Amino acid sequence: MTSFTKPLVRAMAALALTSTLIGLQAPAGTAAAPPIAGAQYVQGVQYVQLQHPVPASPREVTEIFWYNCPHSYLLAQPLRDWAARQNPPVTIRHIPAAWPDRPDMMGYARVYYTLDRLGLADSMEQAVFHAVRDEHWDLTQPDALSEWAQLQGIDEQQLMDAWNSPEVQQEVQAAPALRERYEVHEMPSVIIGGTYRTSPFIAPGGVQGTVPVVDYLLRRSR
Repeated sequence: MTSFTKPLVRAMAALALTSTLIGLQAPAGTAAAPPIAGAQYVQGVQYVQLQHPVPASPREVTEIFWYNCPHSYLLAQPLRDWAARQNPPVTIRHIPAAWPDRPDMMGYARVYYTLDRLGLADSMEQAVFHAVRDEHWDLTQPDALSEWAQLQGIDEQQLMDAWNSPEVQQEVQAAPALRERYEVHEMPSVIIGGTYRTSPFIAPGGVQGTVPVVDYLLRRSR
């Protein structure tokens, strides 16, 4: 082999190796790194503007979620951690995703509003997700909810009083219309300042990339 051909062969081998490595990369959206700070996002691609914005503070973030949704589970804590770092503070509002023809979703909306009435929705969020997603509890059933609540140290009588209260019933019945007001058809979805909406299904990198888009939209709405 001549001195001319050796570098050529080495270059071809390096090119082949590079092509192989590119082919082995994870599919887009499965393990993408979050966008760098200050990255620009495009309306209609990584986020949308509501056709009918909802009156809200520019620093209000509304999360539409479902306890039995794996993406909601993955997004909940990172979103809370991000909000805790904001100064001035950011208010996170939670709305359970509910469709009237989905008894399971209406049931978990009832679980949320029951805990919320007791002032426990925020502190028990991860415990509920863990029970539903990891341990496969059906907390939409009163007996199962009571048993789970006892394990968490929640007063069973207070829980059932809230579960059966007319206030909780009214909130559950209003949940589908509230979701529609935010023009949400997938969960989780996050609405910033009552104007912009994003979700793991359109944010780059899925759940991992959702919070950077929320951060960008917060600064934009401000």
